[in-house]
Amino acid sequence: MKIEDRYNIIIQTICEMNGISKEELFKILKDTNCKYMLFLLLKKYHCENIQRFNKDFKIKNRNVIGYETKKAKEKFLINKYFRDLYFEADDIIEQTLNENKKSM
Repeated sequence: MKIEDRYNIIIQTICEMNGISKEELFKILKDTNCKYMLFLLLKKYHCENIQRFNKDFKIKNRNVIGYETKKAKEKFLINKYFRDLYFEADDIIEQTLNENKKSM
């Protein structure tokens, strides 16, 4: 599966879990749980594309991505609620990716 497809599935999942439309992507960055979950999931699925971040979120610097990912890892280790949200989103993404593989 292409990186672009995985990226879109991750964004779609986070938006659906938080009641955000794709047109309101900037709201993901306002909520720390959404933002950190986004960075962790993008790292897990190897979708850290700086050009795409710049297009969707106006993040132009790889250092920002690295810093936010580091903070997300810290929150993942400390906060059980955040871990539960992360694993729930990860399960949904895995199911979607598996369904897409089967349909190919």
